[in-house]
Amino acid sequence: MKKEIPTHLSHKPIVKLEGYSQFDGRFAGNTDAAGLSIGLAQWSDSENMDLSAKVWRYTGEKWSRQSEELPIHRVFDLASLLCASMSYAKNDTLPICDDFKIDLTKNSDLIDVLKGGMLKDQKHLDESLKRLSKYLKTLGY
Repeated sequence: MKKEIPTHLSHKPIVKLEGYSQFDGRFAGNTDAAGLSIGLAQWSDSENMDLSAKVWRYTGEKWSRQSEELPIHRVFDLASLLCASMSYAKNDTLPICDDFKIDLTKNSDLIDVLKGGMLKDQKHLDESLKRLSKYLKTLGY
């Protein structure tokens, strides 16, 4: 059931995806992540109107206080970090990109977990990356 994202809480959705539970990677159909939105951040005030991205969690009875909200630039920074991680898992090399210097743990067990997790989720990650690629192309990237 698609649950309507609330508009009366501190985060004010502007663009939203309701029914995200059907898209949530390998958790699709079995997740509490019910929606995504870009909107007015909960920490905004009349002088600083900041945008944020939010994952809306629904417990089945109410909207959860565990919903995550991030400044929108951090979403892209996390996506960059994820792409670098995927590249490492596939090629054993961390890509270098200007001043966005990332490091890798020295713990080989955790590196194996990263590689295994990327392999396990590859189908869902590929779907998400293809969707992101289409949107980036519409923006001229």
